[in-house]
Order: sequence, then C-alpha cells, then structure tokens
Amino acid sequence: MADNPTIESETRPCPPDPLPPVVASRPIRHSGYRIGTFAATLFLVMIAVLVGYRIILDYKQTDDATIVSEKHAYEVIGVSTRILSVTGDTETGQRGFPLTGKPANLEPYGTGMDALRRDLSLIRDLTTDDPHQQDNLLALHNLLQRKQAELAHAIDLAQHGDKNGALAIVNTDEGMRLMEAIRHTVTGIVGDEQQRLLAWHAQRQHARDASGQLLIVLLAATGGGAMVGGIAVGWLFSSAAAGRREAAQDEQRRLMSMTDLAAIMVRDFDGPIRFWSEGCHALFGWTAGQAVGQSSHTLLGTVFPVPLADIQAALLRDGSWRGESRQRRQDGSEVIVSAHKALRREADGSLTIMENVTDVTKQRRAEAALRDNEARLRLVQAVGGIAYTDQALPGSTGMVSHEYVTLYGLPKSATQITEAEWRAFLHPDDRDRLDAEITVLMAGGGPLATEFRIRRADGSVRWIAMRVEAFFGEDGQPLRLISAQRDITELVAAREALASHATDLERQVAERTAALAAAEARYRAIFDSQLEFIGLLDPDGTMLEANRTALEAAGLTRKDIIGRSFWETGWWPAAERDRLRQDIAEAAAGMVIRREVKNIGADRREIWLDFSLKPIRDAVTDKTVWIVAEGRNITEQRSLSNQLVQANKVQALGQLASGIAHDFNNILQAVEGAATLIERRPEHHDKVRRLARMVVDATARGGSITQRLLSFARRGEFHPEPLPTADLLANIREVLAHTLGASIVVQSTMPPGVPPVLADRGQLETVLVNLGTNARDAMPEGGTLTLSADVEFVAADDHRPAGLASGAYVRLSVTDTGTGMDAATLARAAELFFTTKPLGQGTGLGLAMVKAFAEQSGGAMAIASTPSEGTTVTLRLRQATEGTTPPDGEADSHGDTIDASAHILLVDDDDMIRELLAAQLEDLGFRMLVASRGAEAIALLEAGETVDVLVSDLSMPGMNGVATIEKARTLRPRLPCFLLTGYVGERAALAAGDAFTLVRKPVSAQALAARIEAGLAATRR
Repeated sequence: MADNPTIESETRPCPPDPLPPVVASRPIRHSGYRIGTFAATLFLVMIAVLVGYRIILDYKQTDDATIVSEKHAYEVIGVSTRILSVTGDTETGQRGFPLTGKPANLEPYGTGMDALRRDLSLIRDLTTDDPHQQDNLLALHNLLQRKQAELAHAIDLAQHGDKNGALAIVNTDEGMRLMEAIRHTVTGIVGDEQQRLLAWHAQRQHARDASGQLLIVLLAATGGGAMVGGIAVGWLFSSAAAGRREAAQDEQRRLMSMTDLAAIMVRDFDGPIRFWSEGCHALFGWTAGQAVGQSSHTLLGTVFPVPLADIQAALLRDGSWRGESRQRRQDGSEVIVSAHKALRREADGSLTIMENVTDVTKQRRAEAALRDNEARLRLVQAVGGIAYTDQALPGSTGMVSHEYVTLYGLPKSATQITEAEWRAFLHPDDRDRLDAEITVLMAGGGPLATEFRIRRADGSVRWIAMRVEAFFGEDGQPLRLISAQRDITELVAAREALASHATDLERQVAERTAALAAAEARYRAIFDSQLEFIGLLDPDGTMLEANRTALEAAGLTRKDIIGRSFWETGWWPAAERDRLRQDIAEAAAGMVIRREVKNIGADRREIWLDFSLKPIRDAVTDKTVWIVAEGRNITEQRSLSNQLVQANKVQALGQLASGIAHDFNNILQAVEGAATLIERRPEHHDKVRRLARMVVDATARGGSITQRLLSFARRGEFHPEPLPTADLLANIREVLAHTLGASIVVQSTMPPGVPPVLADRGQLETVLVNLGTNARDAMPEGGTLTLSADVEFVAADDHRPAGLASGAYVRLSVTDTGTGMDAATLARAAELFFTTKPLGQGTGLGLAMVKAFAEQSGGAMAIASTPSEGTTVTLRLRQATEGTTPPDGEADSHGDTIDASAHILLVDDDDMIRELLAAQLEDLGFRMLVASRGAEAIALLEAGETVDVLVSDLSMPGMNGVATIEKARTLRPRLPCFLLTGYVGERAALAAGDAFTLVRKPVSAQALAARIEAGLAATRR
C-alpha cells in the first residue's frame, strides 16, 4: 500500500488555489479514484480466488481418482497373491491324495476351488477398465481351467481306486508347467499393479507441486493490494489441502491395513528395512518393531539362487526381479519364498526396494516328495517294463518313455511317436477294433483297458496290454491322452497253452492227486507200522499226529489226542507232566531231549520208554516248526538190564572177594582168639570183660561188612530215599579202603553242610563201588582215589546237560590218578557193552549203568579225562527235601529206659542164634518163650500162652516167618510182630508186609529191645 499514489497525494502539502470552485471539487475526484482502485483490487482477488479454487478442485479430483486407483491396485495385488497361494495348496492336495490315500489331503482342494472362483470374479471387476490386465486375467483363467481339469481327473481316479492312473497324471511334467505358467502370469499381474502404484504416487506428487506453484504466481500477481485476498485464498487452500491430506491419509491407512495382510516389506537398496507388513510378521515371526531398521539379508539369513550382485544389477537395469530364495524364520526354521522385488527412485535420488514374498515351502516340499515318488514310480516302471505315452490334443504326436522305446523296438534316441507311426505297428487283425475302442474313449466312454498285438521292425509279434485315460476340458473336448502299456506276450502264450491243454492239465492234476494219495497211504502205512511210538507236535506242544503203535499202546484214538497238549493226553502220569512241559519248551528252543520215562499202557500198566524230543527247523528262518516225539518200549530191556546189573554186582563182588575174605579172616581171628582166652582163664574177670568187648567189636565190624555187601547185592525196583551224604562217602571209603588193595590210597573230601542226597541206596552204593573198581583197574601201579561231594544249583538258563532240569543237586565225584582216556575213548565210554579191557575181564556195563542210574534218579553223569593224568566221573543227584524221611526200619530207636516186663515168643530154627538172643533179651528183663519151628509157635498161641510180642526169623523150614506171623495175627490181630532176616530184600516183596516190623540181622539185643518197646507202645495207643 505504500506504493499507492493516491495515498501519497493525501500526505504531501499542496499549494494554495485561488479558485474556490476548483478547490471544492478535488476531494470528490480523489475518492472516486480510490474506489476504482479498490474495486480493481477486489476484482483481481476474486479472480485469484476463483482460479485457486478451480486449481484446488482439479487437484482434489485428480487426487481422489489416484486414491481410488491405488486402492484397486492394492486389492488386485492381494487377490492375485491369494489366487497363487490357493492354487499351490490345491495342487499339493491333488498330488498328496494319490500318494498317501489320506482324505485330509482333499480338504484344500474343495475349499480352494470355491475360493478361486470368487477371487477370479473379484479381480475381473477390479480391472474392468484395464484392457491389458483383462488379457492377463483371461490367460490366467484358461490356465486355471486346465489346472482344475487335471486336478479333478487325478482325484477322481484315485477316489475310484485307480491309483496307477492318478499317479500317471501326477507323473507327467504338464502339471508342473501349468503351475509355473500360473505363477508367472500372477507375478506379471502383481508387477504391473506395482508399477502403476509407483506411477500414481509420482503423478500425485507432480500435481501437488504444480498446483502450489500456480497458486503462488496468482497471489504474487495481485500485488500487495491483494494481501487480504491472498490470506483468504491461502486459508482456503490450506483448509482444503489439510482436509485432502487427512482423507488421503485415512484412505492410505485403510489400504495399507488391507495390504498389510500380504507379506510385503520396503527397504533401502543397501538393505535396512523401512516397512514391515503384518503378513511378514505372520510369515517370519518378527514384529515390525523388531524388523524395521535391520538389514533384511542379515535378519532373514537369505540364501539367493544367484549372486546378490546379479540381482542388484537386474533391479538397476530392469526395475524389478523375480525369483525364489531360502530364508529363515524367527524360530530358526527354513522357509522357501517366491519374491518379486521392484525398484523405486525417490525424489531425493535414493533407491527403495519393495518386496512382495509368497511362502511356497509346502509346494516345494510337496514337489520334492513328488519327485521322489516319481523316481520310485519310474523305477517300478523300469523294473516291471511298464511303458507310457503322453499326448496333448488335438496334436497327433505323443511323448514316449524309455520303456516304450524298448517295447516297440524304436531307435534309442526316440522320445516321440505320431499316431500314424503307432498305427503302423498294430497288427492288421487288431487295428479296426482298437480304432473303435479309442473312438468310444474320446467320446467320454471312460478309461480303456485292452490287449492287442504289434509287429515290430524286426518282424517279431508281441502282445501288449494297454490302459488309456482321456482328460477333458470344460467344453467336453479331450485335452490329453495318457497310456500305460506292458509286454504280455509270455502271459498270453501261457494263457493260450493253458486253454489248449486244459484237459491234459486236469488229467495230470488227477494223476498227481492220486500219486499224492498213494504216497500219503504209503507214508501212513510206514508211520503206523513202526514199532516205536511216534508223534508230531507244534512247538507249543499241541499234538498234530501220532502213529498207531503209540495210540494202541495207550488205548487211545486220534480224536482223543489231536489238538490237545501232549502232556494232557492219556499217555502220561500226573508226576511226569510238569517235566514234560519243560522238555517241550527246551526242544522248541532247539535242544534234543532224551531220557527214560515211565508211561501208562492201555491196561494201566507201567511202560518204560526210551523217550526223545527232536526239533525240526525251517531251512530259511532256522526256527523250530515241529517237534518229533519218539518213544521205544524198553520195559523188557530194563528187566534184562536189571539182571545185567545184578551180574555186574556179582562180578564186582568177585573182584572184591579177596579183600572181603581178608577182612572176615581178621574178624574170625579176633573172635577165635578172644573166645579161646576166655575159655582158658574164665576166673580173670577183668581180662574176660576186655576180651568179650573185643569179640563184640569184631562182630559189629563183621555185621557192618555183611550189611553193606547185602545192600550192594540186593534186587528190586528203584526206590529213592534220603541218604546222608557224609555217612555215604565214609561207608564207601571204608569198603573200598579194605578191598582195593594197599597200593590204592582212598580218601574223601566234603565241605560241611552238604545236604542228603535222594537216591536208591543199593544202586548208588553199587555205582560208587563199580567206579572204585574201575579206578583201581586204571591205576595198575597204584595211586589215589578221591571221593568228593559238594552242592550245586542248576538255573533254568544255564548251559546244562540235556535232560537235566533246573534245581538243587549234590555233586558226587570219583577221581583217580590213573592212565586216563583219549578223546575217542572218552566219547564212547558210556556206551552199552563198550569196554577197553581184555576179553573176559570186562562187560562194558559199568559206565552205561552209572549213566542210566543217574538219569533214572533225575540227574546226570559227566566224565572228564586226560591221558596220563586221570579221570573224574561226576554224578549230579537231586538233594533230598526236608520233608523226606528214611523208610521204615532204617532208624534205630534207643530209649533211655526199656520196660522189659513183656512176654516175648522167639521163633528161630538156628539153635545157637535162638539160645543167644533169648538169653540176651532175658538178661534185659523180658520173659521168654522159645520155639524152633513156626508150627510150634502157633501151637503155643493156640494153647493160650501169654504172649505180648512175637519175634520170628524169616527163613525157616516148613512154615517161614511170614507165614508164621500171618497165622499168629489171625489168632491175635493186635499182636506186635517182628521179622528178623539177614537178607536185604525189599519190604514190598514180602507178603503181609504191613503185619510186621522188619529188622535186619545182625541186630544187638539193646536195639531189638528198643524196637519191641516201641511196638508195644504203639499197640497201647
């Protein structure tokens, strides 16, 4: 306003004007000038306002249009990315279902198809005004249609059980090519939209700059006088700009929130991250606060498919780059991403890169698994000779596999074949039929399975089995043909040969059936005619078969035993069943079992068997598949064996005779000398008592010898009893020490606490004496014989001799320092009748009998020998349990006092024995009646003589002791009776054994008196 001339004229002084009229008119002119000036200024301001408003309006319209376009672009990017992800998931389900058969793999397919249709419709609406993108969408739509047709057909085949057909589709490269084309098309659409976003951002910035510059020019044109208008215009412009900025920011925030769902990051060219979407957070795990400002390559550990410098060069050259890379998540797991990088040059010249990444880990892993399965499928095809073709329609050329080239005899370099070339291979008689079948297939008639002949270039004719699948588009037209073929020439030849020779084959089958039946009959006849008992068992002991001999022996039928456990059949007594169950378990484990067992015959009589269990193993697995049970009746043999044992005892007694005679001569010498001195000097009472004691001791020694000899020589069945081990060895040592000769030192060793052994006394003593005599023969120059005993426990899992059950044993050993045996002799030492002694000096029964005795006693025998060092024979015999007691008559009862008031009738045909025994009992206080015959004793009883106890000798002429006792018990049923005998026969062999107490001679008067008192006490109770 300072430059306004009108205002200046009002402030400067003016010269006086002499003309009053003139002076009166000047203020009026100045006022009009000012009004005009103000009006002109106001007019200019109004024009500036109108022009500024128009500029603001145009800018707002341009800005609004740009915001809408950006919104559409972001939506197009998001929908396109979703289409690519859904397509990958759908393809993964399509590939996984035929390979795994799991319905869960179909879920992505069902939901994915619906999502694809919705997304395609949406993106088509968003790009209606963009012809280029519409072309891209049309291409994408066609690709997706082809992909959908392939997916649907493969899944349909798999659902209908045609897994091979589905795999044939999965096996081709067409699906991978389609997926790559879809990915490329979607990436192109997203890239175009990203380029448009960059262009629109630049356009908005340019419009904003141009509008601002124009407004500045207008305001300057109005001059200083337009300041008020300028202020007004500036306020209007500022208000409008602030409103637009706020609206734009709101819209941008809304669009960014939509875009944030995608995995998008913005970073500087050299790496630091400037923007990190929520999609990146979901994909990688880091929040925006954690990621922004860090180097993306370092944070994500990116592994690029090509050098980073090449990627940066492509960005600078082309403005974008597409590819896949491997990155890591926050939890350390690896993720494979498909990345689209776009370069943007900022106004200040800096470079910014926007990356849009898509997780393709599932697809790539599925593709890797698919490649593995495809490799296996190709291997199966190669091994099985399965050829395949793949023909894209309407083309006439198909791709062929290597197996197809081999099958048709094509050149090795061939990879394709035309329809005309294929038809040229067809046999003329099959060509028309195949044409008709393929026509039906192309019309939608379903899969084709057929057989035909081809004539190869070398003139050979081959039969081919072919299966063909057709794949159709949405318009119903066939798009592809895939076939699988294999050579069935040999199969057809065999089929034709089978058809032409059916009658001959039936005849051969009949002949072979008859031959098999005849062989079965022969086998059954041989099986049933065997004298041995034979059975076939499962490894668990179930009976499968038994021969007639075994069945008849027990009075059984096949129905009684087949399918039952062996130990539950009628052959076995209850006492054998637990042992038999253990034997079968050991045989199933591979052991051969052999032992002598007592069986039950048809008439309930006992049968002794040489019994064995032999495992039959599978040749491939070496597992036991059957067990053969065999039994040989050795009842008669055992009887003969017992006789042989007795003969062996007699032989042993003969060998011991000289030693026994020597001992008895010494005893007789002592008795004769003492008796002579007593007779000569009866008045020397002290000397007589001493000599009498010598006679008593000598007779006791003689009684001990005869007792052992009689026990050694006794006959009878096997009757085990508890035997004190220490006493046993001491007695045997004493016998052998006096009989083997002075050159043999006999000793015994045994730790304290060895429990009693359970065995037959007579047989065990016989065994030990036989082993002693054998040892003497092995030490012709003399030596040492050691008898030893110890405790041994055999566990179930120990390596033990066959047939030796687990449990507690007493180990008895007889060791000599003789000549020993070599390995060959040792291997046969226990064989029956095997001997190394000269003819007439050995029977070969010794060790065989020892072995049989040990096994019969539930134990085992073992022999160890070293040439020139000696031999050890070891017997493992079961320990006696605490509940077992010696048989009747074996333990003497010695009471502290004897009630001798009873009347005793003594019967004995030997006058000397009768007189001495009566005198001894009378000396003890008993009242004695004597009889020399059984009949005389019966007469005394019938006469009513007082008799409290009857004592009778066994062996008497006429009526023996047993008959005498029986007659006496008929007269007086409760009369205690005692039978005296010098024999050691078994009590069970004596009739009426329960009517008397057996007392073995020699017996002292005191011992006999104790027995009598015990018998009277029992009668009183």
